Amino acid sequence: MYSESEVRELITGYYWRTNLIEDQVYEYDSTSTAQYGIESVMPKAQGGTGDKVLIRVMMNDKNNRQLKKLISETSFVDEHEHKVSNPKNYHLLQLLKRGEKVSTIERLLDISERNIYNRIKQIVKVYMEAQL
Repeated sequence: MYSESEVRELITGYYWRTNLIEDQVYEYDSTSTAQYGIESVMPKAQGGTGDKVLIRVMMNDKNNRQLKKLISETSFVDEHEHKVSNPKNYHLLQLLKRGEKVSTIERLLDISERNIYNRIKQIVKVYMEAQL
């Protein structure tokens, strides 16, 4: 369950989250184990694991958890957007999801900046009620 400030941040940060997901930022990489040359005979650092495969598996696990979190957060916004019944609020939500700036939204919807923030509060209230 998200708090009001978290819901607001999920809505306003939707765009960068979807960009990370779509660009596959957390795509898995090779192990890059040195097999030839000077790197293969150099001593390994003390205090850490010298196993490149284990390190990559641990990084993949961490990256996978981050990706799942991003997907969960964006899914929350998507799953409840149909509950926003006011047409202007719905369009505002769509513009925020696209990453539009407040000045652009002001111009497109012909509303003031203060009105935008009041409408965002209304949208957050709808999402808070949807969690109950």
